[in-house]
Amino acid sequence: MTSGPGRTPRAAVKAMIVRDGAILMNRSRVRGADGLEREIFDLPGGGHEFGETQEEALRRECLEEIGARVRVHGAALVYEVRTWAPDRTHLTFQQVNVAFWAELEAGEEPGLGSAPDGAQVGTAWLPIRDLPSYEVHPEGVAAWLLSDPGSRPLGIGPFEIPPEF
Repeated sequence: MTSGPGRTPRAAVKAMIVRDGAILMNRSRVRGADGLEREIFDLPGGGHEFGETQEEALRRECLEEIGARVRVHGAALVYEVRTWAPDRTHLTFQQVNVAFWAELEAGEEPGLGSAPDGAQVGTAWLPIRDLPSYEVHPEGVAAWLLSDPGSRPLGIGPFEIPPEF
């Protein structure tokens, strides 16, 4: 039940940008194992490259995915995602995400950035109270956002992500 010899989890950063009771999410279209296409939503961000600070990585990832400059604030949440091989004998992907509270720089508006994720088709402001109506990945992030801010844990997960994502 390991990810293989010499493999380590990938480190990533994510942005939690909230405005007027809504959170900014990447909007993607994926085809599931059932062959049907559907929309999924996840936080903007991605891999933390060697030599970057977390803040530099998040600013770069936001430019690439949402085409907007952001101001990064404090850490909000740490969560892990994992994908298993179909026979569940080993992990094929493992990522530890540090999500930071962030805001758009003055005059910036999100859209599709210069290097969006493969299935990404845009961005969306999702009302936090309506998150259960959307397919948010991982779903634990939506539950965390809906919970009482005074009792939110710093770390959640791990969450299993199907291989098609």
